[in-house]
Parts: sequence; structure tokens; C-alpha cells
Amino acid sequence: MPFFYERQTGKVMIRFIFIGLPLLILFFIALAFGALNKQVVAVDFIILQQQLNLATVAVAFLILGFIIGLLSMFGAYWVARREVRQLKKQWAKAKSAS
Repeated sequence: MPFFYERQTGKVMIRFIFIGLPLLILFFIALAFGALNKQVVAVDFIILQQQLNLATVAVAFLILGFIIGLLSMFGAYWVARREVRQLKKQWAKAKSAS
């Protein structure tokens, strides 16, 4: 189901205002940034040098940062899920013992 589908109308509008609208605004800002920054820049990698558009470089590093952020978030999420599982086991043992 899409993120904006809810049975209660109030939740739909709140979810759109806090999630959909900022994403829409960021998308239009990214389009404007890409359209206005057509300059070619030299990017020096360790092995080679490339001539790329400034917008392409910005998008590439934005995506790279997003992926690194997701990986770090999933790592913390995995540790928290493991801790919750252990605490549930301890709680079940304490509940069955009493």
C-alpha cells in the first residue's frame, strides 16, 4: 500500500504534510539544481580522472551518503532487535518461573 493510504482522513493529511510534501519540495529543488549546474568539473579518483557534470557528482555523493546512512541505521536496528529478542526470552523465563 502507498504511504498515503489510510482509512482515517486526518492521518492521510498529516502523513502527506510531514512526508509527502517535503519529499516533493526536495525533488523540485533537486531538479532546479540539476538544471542550473551544467558545468563540467574534473573529479580525481585514486586511479583515474573523470570529467563529470556538477549535478551528477552531487547526486552520486548524495546517493552514496544515503546508502551509508541506511547501512549504519540497519546495523543499529539489527542490534536493537537482537536485544529485544533476548529481553523477551528473559521475560518469558521469569513469567514461567513465577
